[in-house]
Amino acid sequence: MCRAAGVWLALALLTDVASSIWSTLWPLRFHLAKLRRFRTALELYSPAGSNLDVLILSASRCIVLLFLVCVAAGQSRQRSAEHKSLGALLAKATSVCGQLLLLAKCIAIAVLAEGNLWPSSQYNIGIFYMFLPTVIGIVTSITEYFAAPATIEGLQQQHVSIDSEQQEPLLSKPDGGSSIAVDADAPDTAMTLAKLSAYDTPLLLVAFAAGAVAALTAALIPFYTGQIIDYASIEPDVAAFKTVTLKLLAVAFLCAVFTGMRGGLFTVGMNRLNVRIRTRLFQSLLRQEIGFFDVTKSGDITSRLSADTTTVADQVCLNLNVFLRSMTQAAVVLYFMFVASWRLTTISFVLVPVIIVISKLYGAYYRKLAKKVQTELAEANSVAEEVITSMPTVKAHAAELSASASYAARLAKFFSLQMTESLAYSLYMTISTFLPNVTTAVILFYGGNLVLEGSMSAGSLVSFMLYQQSLSNAFQTCSSVFSALSAAVGAADKVIELMHRQPKIQPSGALIPANFEGRLQLENVCFSYPGRKDVQVLNGLSMTIQPGEVVALVGPSGGGKSSIVKLLERYYLPSSGSVLIDGRDAGVYHSRWLRRKIALVSQEPVLYARSIRRNICYGLEAEDGVPADQQPSAEDVEVAAKLANAHEFISMMPDGYDSDCGERGISLSGGQKQRIAIARALVRQPQVLLADEATSALDAESERRVQEALDQLMQSHTVLIIAHRLSTIQAADRIVVVNKGKVEEEGSHDDLMEGDGLYSTLVLTGRECSLLRLPA
Repeated sequence: MCRAAGVWLALALLTDVASSIWSTLWPLRFHLAKLRRFRTALELYSPAGSNLDVLILSASRCIVLLFLVCVAAGQSRQRSAEHKSLGALLAKATSVCGQLLLLAKCIAIAVLAEGNLWPSSQYNIGIFYMFLPTVIGIVTSITEYFAAPATIEGLQQQHVSIDSEQQEPLLSKPDGGSSIAVDADAPDTAMTLAKLSAYDTPLLLVAFAAGAVAALTAALIPFYTGQIIDYASIEPDVAAFKTVTLKLLAVAFLCAVFTGMRGGLFTVGMNRLNVRIRTRLFQSLLRQEIGFFDVTKSGDITSRLSADTTTVADQVCLNLNVFLRSMTQAAVVLYFMFVASWRLTTISFVLVPVIIVISKLYGAYYRKLAKKVQTELAEANSVAEEVITSMPTVKAHAAELSASASYAARLAKFFSLQMTESLAYSLYMTISTFLPNVTTAVILFYGGNLVLEGSMSAGSLVSFMLYQQSLSNAFQTCSSVFSALSAAVGAADKVIELMHRQPKIQPSGALIPANFEGRLQLENVCFSYPGRKDVQVLNGLSMTIQPGEVVALVGPSGGGKSSIVKLLERYYLPSSGSVLIDGRDAGVYHSRWLRRKIALVSQEPVLYARSIRRNICYGLEAEDGVPADQQPSAEDVEVAAKLANAHEFISMMPDGYDSDCGERGISLSGGQKQRIAIARALVRQPQVLLADEATSALDAESERRVQEALDQLMQSHTVLIIAHRLSTIQAADRIVVVNKGKVEEEGSHDDLMEGDGLYSTLVLTGRECSLLRLPA
């Protein structure tokens, strides 16, 4: 940021100085003999006939800004911290003074310069030669106003020690509250939006061309209006009056047609951008590691995916459409205004730089405020989603009032920020509306004098006033658009940051071995969850599961059993140690291939709002990139369902395997969902099965049926099972007791019962994670 600001500042200063030197010395080349004395230049000076004042102002501004930059670069760390904002403030003050003096110069040229010198070769280059360096000076001073403080603050920041490693970037909360975990080096929002819109470049070019034609035809309306007034009153001419009236109707019709074309094309572009942003964001979410979702509220994510993406696409495209229309209209109108009266145009344009600076300052503030509003809205959405998804618990505990109070409290903060946003918008619109009206009053006064002097006709003044009103409307529209765009970019910041967030667990390798045995190893593994780094879940754990072996994990709750399964699935990376599969690090395998070889049946299976058949084939369909010859057939699905003890109840449903499961499998019982989940694991024909408390939440009958399916699986696969049912544990080839993140003991049921260890204690006292229950 500092480097970019420095480059802009250097370009602005070089352009400013070069332009002012050229404009000052060029006309004096005819007076080389007189230039031996500096006093000659002063004798040739006049506010409306020389740019010597522009040169002095440019040199002074350049010296002051370079001095402030050098001071900032040479300050000590302590002085940088004490005077962090002083240099930036002085730089802004210098730029503002330069702008005001240059604006005064423009007014002097408009009022004092001789009219026959615009434009004319009689006086070297003419009055235009006076305007060019003055306008360049105004533009460069505006650039310096923003670039110089940024450069100075960036240089001072390099001297201040900042401890930026106290917390992992994963857990950072940008903008003071959002739980969305993003990278600190997220790309520029505007640049990303431009790249996403670049796919519709042909469409946008046609829309812009239509807008340009619409602006041109709109600018002709005041021109013909002025002619109609002249032909009707000052110089009566019926034929010309009728002809100009028909021309006015023609350009009005063309303006309407091309305006509609521009609006329709931009709307199409808006819809395409909306779909593109949603798709990219969802794809980014799918790439993230599980740890990201552990520390990120689901309400924040859904808010980004729904409300924010809509705000970004709609507001950016809609306001960009209006902004381009207004700027094109302003450019065309300015040309016609200069043709009508360059003096009045100069006075009209004096306040534009002031409006630009105010808009820029307000835009930066409004953008930050909009991001805070979006953050607070996401927090409110999180509270609402949490309550809605757990409504039975809310009802059971009669907690409706507290839930409503929590949501109302979040909405109160959201409303408070919106009120601040409204007040800021109101103040900005007041200023941006008042300044153009002041300009209108000045133009009417000065233009009336020109008409009285005979320098301008009444029709020309009317045309000019219509042009000026059109220009004022264009800038007013730009002001409104600027605030709306600021709000949209504020929402876009969060979307773009999340869209470009790099997962902490990078995509795995590309190894797809010809033979896969299914040997699982954990070697001296230490592990902590991203949201609880101070809690060591696994502490130097080592264990090996041989191909075809059935291993049961038992131990007290919180001992690390489920964490072992999650590491084998590569949901997380160990803090230290290695997770090996067939002797190789798990990260070298192709992730999709590996997860089709290692199937997981969890305690709470998730089914989707699709048919039972598609739920069983989940992850193995054409959309998942699976070749047609490797996709499960109808027969494969039925075989898996029979092995999972699910075929019977599926066949009894009205639509059989085509029956819809409903959202989260709501139309099925817990046991039925679990058996479909087992069928989903079996249809993959995996070498390894990981079962994490697969029957702990089921009633006795459902548990019995699911257990029968698991018993069949254990006969032909490498199995790692976490269970509380004693008969399941006894059937394992080996039992591993995990306690406090370490393997405390291991062996067969009989061997462990003979010892006086934790396992025998758990069995005899009838407790494990829940209870070590005997078969029903």
